[in-house]
Amino acid sequence: MVVPANTTAMVNMWAITHDQGVWKDALAFKPERFLVSQGGEDVDVRGSDLRLAPFGAGRRVCPGKNLGLVTASFWVAKLVQHFEWVQDQANPVDLSEVLKLSCEMKNPLRAVAVPRNGVHA
Repeated sequence: MVVPANTTAMVNMWAITHDQGVWKDALAFKPERFLVSQGGEDVDVRGSDLRLAPFGAGRRVCPGKNLGLVTASFWVAKLVQHFEWVQDQANPVDLSEVLKLSCEMKNPLRAVAVPRNGVHA
């Protein structure tokens, strides 16, 4: 295949992460697929395993990946520690997707955060 000069080429990460040849039940929402303790795959999201590379890989890898991973882990832990998360009954969870430059939720995820009793910062 000849690719003309000055062509912008992009890796289709959506296609890779939804490839039935790479992932069992690739189109199903199964977070447990990444939990080794539940029979899932041991996947490194830092760029060495291209089945799932949210920060890119190689010389163009995101320079903020380490800060992003630590910060996201910290905030998720704090949010789970301080709140019980329940479904917003007026806006039920809808996992429909829309493909734009990246795959996005078709409808925003809405949840209700209920403060846990006795938890202090």
